[in-house]
Amino acid sequence: MPVTKKTASSASDKALIAKLVKQIRSYVQEYGTVKDSELLEQAIADIRKHHEHQKRKSGQPVIIHPLRVANYICRAGLDAPTVVAAILHDIIEDTKITHKDIKNRYGAWYADIVRGLTKIKNPESPKEGEADYLDATYQRMLKAMTQDVRALLIKLFDRLDNMRDMEAMPRHKQRRISLETLNVYVPIAERLGLTQICREHTELCFKLLYPKRYNKTLTEIDELKKARTSTINGMRISLLRTLEKNNLAYKTIEPLFVHPASRIQERGPIDHVLEGFRIIVKNSLDCFKALGIVHTSFYVIPLKIRDYISNPLWNGYEGIQTELRIEGEQTCIEIVSEEILKKNQYGIMAHWQGSPTELADYYRIYLNQLDQLAGDKDVRMLEVMSYVQSDQVQVYSPKGDMFVFPKSATVLDFAYGIHSELGNHCIGALVNPSSVGTTKKRVPRERQLFAGEALHILTDRGVQPREEWLEQVKTAKSRAQIKRALEQQKIISARNSGRTLLERKLRDYGDEQGTEKWIKSKAVKEALKAEKISANKFFQEIGLQKRPLKMFLRKYKLLQYQYTGRIKEMIGSEFWGNIFGGDKNIFLIEDIQNPLIRLASCCFPIPGDKITGFICNDHEIEIHVTNCSKLTRKNKRLQQNKIPIDVAWKISKKITRSHIIHFQVIDGTGILFKITKIIKDAGVAIINSETAAKKNKEADIRIKLESVSWPVFHKIVEKLRPLKFVKEIWEESPDSV
Repeated sequence: MPVTKKTASSASDKALIAKLVKQIRSYVQEYGTVKDSELLEQAIADIRKHHEHQKRKSGQPVIIHPLRVANYICRAGLDAPTVVAAILHDIIEDTKITHKDIKNRYGAWYADIVRGLTKIKNPESPKEGEADYLDATYQRMLKAMTQDVRALLIKLFDRLDNMRDMEAMPRHKQRRISLETLNVYVPIAERLGLTQICREHTELCFKLLYPKRYNKTLTEIDELKKARTSTINGMRISLLRTLEKNNLAYKTIEPLFVHPASRIQERGPIDHVLEGFRIIVKNSLDCFKALGIVHTSFYVIPLKIRDYISNPLWNGYEGIQTELRIEGEQTCIEIVSEEILKKNQYGIMAHWQGSPTELADYYRIYLNQLDQLAGDKDVRMLEVMSYVQSDQVQVYSPKGDMFVFPKSATVLDFAYGIHSELGNHCIGALVNPSSVGTTKKRVPRERQLFAGEALHILTDRGVQPREEWLEQVKTAKSRAQIKRALEQQKIISARNSGRTLLERKLRDYGDEQGTEKWIKSKAVKEALKAEKISANKFFQEIGLQKRPLKMFLRKYKLLQYQYTGRIKEMIGSEFWGNIFGGDKNIFLIEDIQNPLIRLASCCFPIPGDKITGFICNDHEIEIHVTNCSKLTRKNKRLQQNKIPIDVAWKISKKITRSHIIHFQVIDGTGILFKITKIIKDAGVAIINSETAAKKNKEADIRIKLESVSWPVFHKIVEKLRPLKFVKEIWEESPDSV
């Protein structure tokens, strides 16, 4: 909340400050240590000093906000250090106090928590936009949350207090902050099972974003309640008498009405006001007794029973849900104990005993997922929000450990969720494996996960991640790990190519000492030091043709005549230098699956085509057909930051493999016939084909061929490319079928 400078506080503000300070002191003295009380007094003194004369837009002194947030923390039952951190949470953002100052005065933990809760106000460079530094703020906050979940709880209460005080803000800021709250903080609160906080946040957003519809919703709910009072009371009495008749002790039976927060996305009129009834009993066992009583006393709606006590939901929700017909009306019934209800509403704060370890254990699954996202700089907050807002499925390892994934996650996501190496070599899984008797069901790695199943991951050390794996996963963590593995493959491939090239060139000029001995020689080490690169980086750049090898050798005089053999006797030193510096290397493609190579999707180069290459970054060579339209003068901008190199195919004509051709065509009659005729005329059999219609009179065709050599495949593709109805043509990986 922005601050301004105004006159001294009013008497009512001073009274509120004194009241809040008294309540906070009392709480810390009762539940904290002497050291906690000392730090509390120091924190109160610091915010009094540094927030002095600062006012919020509402006109209240700024100091009231951190005190209110700290008071919420007290009421939630969190520990004394969290209370002190809450008091300090805005001090870096709104004053001249720094992270270092906090560290010196309070310690590293307090400094890191407060910095994690501090917004990054401005872009670090003029080129960065608002989205970039907002994302940087979220990344910082995310990191603080995963290191200690108490930072997250402070942030939720901080935002709640700001939302309660939002009416003083300009309209455009009300909308921006409300949308951010709705998209970021509400899903996080829901994910942590903090139902009450989640609902209040949502209702405040509703009120600020759509004030007219919000007031109309309140009126409609109130009118429907009045109209249905008699019927709802009759249903409640019927439930009450049934439980009493069966001698089941209960605390209360309460109707559950439509909450305004649930209507924020709904624009139509409210068609019902009663969501159901909640039966509150003493303990979990009584929940099941109550279920048995109501099921034997009322008509039960089939397939509507949900036991979330033995198998809680992904956000920690527990209880039993069912649907009955009472007094002729179908309604939902929720059965919970007093303890379960508190936990459903307030999460672990309902019964937490003060141990940070207990707090972290309670949210372990969620924090582990966020920690994986927070550790990846490439993950944007959009992906984090996609995770926290998605429905979840619970699956298990063969040992019974529970894992939670977004609803559309796959077996490959599960493998990466356990360990990166398990994911990197995953070929599938056994579902619900058993040590005795039953048939084990094997599924592929791209198969979707379903709630409640157990999986045993199958691996093959010969399998490595490929680009198409990115389409087989749904979680940000899996995508990040696949990208890292692909980059590592490219780096290793480039280094190996560099070693091979260096060894060949040294041998060509008579140096027989070997690559490893050569790279460790004193002269070479000094040359690499002068170039400020490591040996591995040197091999990588040589392999990518990014660093001309011969120029490097000549520059540092690394070619020793005593190792050049007979050739030195045949050529003078001056002529030798000219030849040595003028040779041109050609990158030979010996394997189309080389991770160092990326075949351009725009022109579909295949062995047999005339090709050219570009080094796109430190890890990759992009291959185009020589006459590719993207390489024309009109498209020179596409070649920016790309270093051209000479490339050539060196693939044996005897190698055969199956091919899958994918076409994007302009739909019409006789298209499939014309394509298959070209293939059959080449004497090649079609194993299977698939056709799928698309919008705009287009269609996708996939055809799998029998194993053929590259020259035969090239001849077929050369005849398919000129067809007028073919918009795009490319080869899919054999793994995709």
